[in-house]
Amino acid sequence: MTEIEVPGPESDWQPATQPPYYTGKNPAYQYSVWEHHASLFQMIGVLALPVQPVAQRLRLHVERSWDGLDELDVVLFRLKGFSFAISKHDGNPVGVSYVWLTQPHEQADKALDTLLEVVGIGEDAVAFRGDAHEDPAERTATAHKAGSPDEATDITLPTSLWARFRRAIGRAH
Repeated sequence: MTEIEVPGPESDWQPATQPPYYTGKNPAYQYSVWEHHASLFQMIGVLALPVQPVAQRLRLHVERSWDGLDELDVVLFRLKGFSFAISKHDGNPVGVSYVWLTQPHEQADKALDTLLEVVGIGEDAVAFRGDAHEDPAERTATAHKAGSPDEATDITLPTSLWARFRRAIGRAH
């Protein structure tokens, strides 16, 4: 059998994984397995700890991957009927990791509670519960204002997921 030679890349082709995508001369754009599947995942919360301690507790291997945003650490696993992913992008705040269901489920709170129970951590490890794909404009929070009876109580205020997240990890300003 004769050896087939594939020519090297053209000198003006940028790496296929680097932005700006589709603007360079390289006709290929590479995407990661994580990037391809993550849009199907259901975000159920953020833990106030990195991926590694959870992975160590469950004896999981942390995979190093990347997507269109950044490099990331991720573990994918099944636990008591739920399929999870826990991820942390390099550019995200230090000491937090995102918890996803790889197959959307109506009992997201139960899934997160199951994870906490098996890992042996409490509710204090949850920075917030929620889904980043919900429209923040539709979200509201009720503020209970203490004071005289003349003051308004139970005021409904719009609250974005990211504002709640910043508050939960102590970065609200």
